[in-house]
Amino acid sequence: MSYVQPSVGTPRKLTDDGERKWYFPSAVSEATHNEWTVRQILVHLGLFSGIRQLIEDVTTFHARQNIVLTSQEITSFYSRRPDGVVFDAKSKHCVFLEFTRPVDLVTSSEGDWAQIKELEKNKRYGMHIYFVNYLSALHGRPWNCTQANFTIGACGSLKKIQLQDRLCLLGVTNSKVRDKIRVLTVSKH
Repeated sequence: MSYVQPSVGTPRKLTDDGERKWYFPSAVSEATHNEWTVRQILVHLGLFSGIRQLIEDVTTFHARQNIVLTSQEITSFYSRRPDGVVFDAKSKHCVFLEFTRPVDLVTSSEGDWAQIKELEKNKRYGMHIYFVNYLSALHGRPWNCTQANFTIGACGSLKKIQLQDRLCLLGVTNSKVRDKIRVLTVSKH
């Protein structure tokens, strides 16, 4: 895996053995992180044609599911900011990235903290991902949107299989590269 070194203020690109090229617009530099809104993601995907149309699309999307939103809820919906987002233009794949620590799960048992956080994150962004895929189909665009959650426990512990699966989803197929990422991600205590 290699990084294409951006100039200052330029989003990063990541390649894995030359097969996939991921565009990380939220990773502006080593020290700067800029979370994109759902609206900004739609602009990047070519699914945004103005604020009035977006409001109508959000309203129609929810109405098809018998959900009525207030104007404040509509604005909140397209203003939501996943922790990160990556795009693979070649395969037309958009992935919402969520990173979390289960520090608020004091009562959970040792084995279920990652699963609980996974469900929380999926619930938080499920409608947004469904909306992006809905608009993509509606406008005849081939984009597929999914989500990858990375749950890191206290003191940097994590579920190794979960991390490996998420990295594979992102196209990191080289096991040595995945191990290197794991080692760099997990703090040693």
